[in-house]
Amino acid sequence: MKIQTSHFGEVEIDDSKILQFENGLPGLQDDKRFALLSVEDSKPINWLQSLDHREISLPVIDPFIIKPDYSFEISKDDVNALGIKRIKDVYVLCILVIPRNVKIMTVNLAAPVIINVRNSKGCQIILDDRKYSVRTPITEIVGKRIKGGG
Repeated sequence: MKIQTSHFGEVEIDDSKILQFENGLPGLQDDKRFALLSVEDSKPINWLQSLDHREISLPVIDPFIIKPDYSFEISKDDVNALGIKRIKDVYVLCILVIPRNVKIMTVNLAAPVIINVRNSKGCQIILDDRKYSVRTPITEIVGKRIKGGG
């Protein structure tokens, strides 16, 4: 299927790759269908493109790229809602905030987006612990890794 987006123009989406968010995302409850777009110029950043509102496209990143020791628990309710049977079927993304000055870019590690790749169901969960921040500066994470030899 072809979709028209505000940021990327017309994009071809494989119908089988449409992600279903039953409850939408926090603040975007009306957006239930998304596609994950990979744009060569922005890698490793991808885009969670709403199929319900073409102007909504959220920058996301695999958090393990920037923070290999990232870990959290998924509640049984979320596991059941997403139909997760095996951990290898789980794909985790975190939403970025990219201001004009990209040096102050942040990542939301406190509310990861969880996708079951087997059935294309997704949701954003809010972690209970205070281990991670909603606006963690990317430079802070990368700086710690470089200083620590990572």
